[in-house]
Parts: sequence; C-alpha cells; structure tokens
Amino acid sequence: MVKRTWRWSGLACVLALVAGCGGGSSGNNDQGIVFRAAGVFRSLTNIAGGEITCTEPLVAEGAIADTEGTISLSTTRFFPDEFDPEGDPCGGQLGLRNSLSTQSINVQFVTIEYEVAGSAVQVPRYVFNTGLTIPPSTCEGCTSSGEDGFTYLSLLGQIVPQSRVTFLNQNVNRLPATPYQMDVFITASGQSDQGTNYETNVTGYTITVTE
Repeated sequence: MVKRTWRWSGLACVLALVAGCGGGSSGNNDQGIVFRAAGVFRSLTNIAGGEITCTEPLVAEGAIADTEGTISLSTTRFFPDEFDPEGDPCGGQLGLRNSLSTQSINVQFVTIEYEVAGSAVQVPRYVFNTGLTIPPSTCEGCTSSGEDGFTYLSLLGQIVPQSRVTFLNQNVNRLPATPYQMDVFITASGQSDQGTNYETNVTGYTITVTE
C-alpha cells in the first residue's frame, strides 16, 4: 500500500521527430493489434483522516475502469492529482499491451488531445515523453500487472497538466460557461527492439470542467 469533433491521427511519424525519438521504420499497427491501449484504470482507493491510500501495484485482475473526472478552474492544479481526494488520486493508469512475442516495445511518448464542443478556441494538444518498456508477450512474470506483455503507464498530472488548466483559465471568455465537458483523446507511441514505430488505438476520457 502506498500513500499518497477534433481528433488527430498519424502521430507516430510526425511527433516522433518533435519528441526527438530518433529513426526507425514506421509500422502499421492495424488500430492497436501489435501495440494496444486497453483503457485508463485506477486501483482501490481508501481516504480516511485526510490520508489517501492506493492499492499498489495495480494488477489487471483488480483494476477499475477510469473513464471520467472533474476539474475546477479555481482549485485544480492538474489532473489526476495523487494528493487531492477529489482529483482521482489512484487513477490515471493507462493500460498498454505488447503483442510482439520476441521484442519489447519502448513507449517513447504520449499524445493527449482535447475537444470542447462550442468553444471558440482549440485547447492545445499535450505531448510528454516516457521511458517505459513493455516486455514481449512471451516473457513470463516480467510485469507487475499479472499479465504477460501488459503494463500500466501512470498519467498522474498528465491528463490535464497544469499548463492546460492555466490555458482554460486564460480563455474562459472563449469557452462555454461552466460546467462544460472536455473530451480527451490519449494515444501512446513506441518503438520495438528492431526499430519499428507503433502507435496505439485512441483511448477516450471525459473531463467535466467546473468553476
């Protein structure tokens, strides 16, 4: 136990250059067959006496689907927030699967895009780098998730980072009146041991934005 619509595709080749991921041949992932995002999850959460306790490590058998959250323009720093009882403190875990039998996949970066219906301004996409490596599916017991070739990538502070909360506050006159819905689209990009680039299917998340 530890305390504590606008969519963009074809990101692997273009954003790999932006993120400085290097060369390697591009790959056809066939909408997530080789490198797949299973969704966003959270672990069991216990909040008592101001103390937040999350069940860790998160295992696939006990994972709880995490598909939506709420942020406040006046109080939220970023989302998820492991120190905020209302900020999905034990959530934001992106499940990723490597179906290659003999090669690992190095998850190089994650792209997060936003859509707000009725907005006069586009919330900028957000890209962050990651060094997570997913072992091949035949590597028995090589992950803490309880499933071979499957692991979780923490999105704590990343689904809506501080910079995007600031953007929402700075553009309140160009966004709908609160509360409003902000749709989030999450894609992970990685590279196999042989240098083939892969991009996962898109994972959706819904944020309700309040005053």
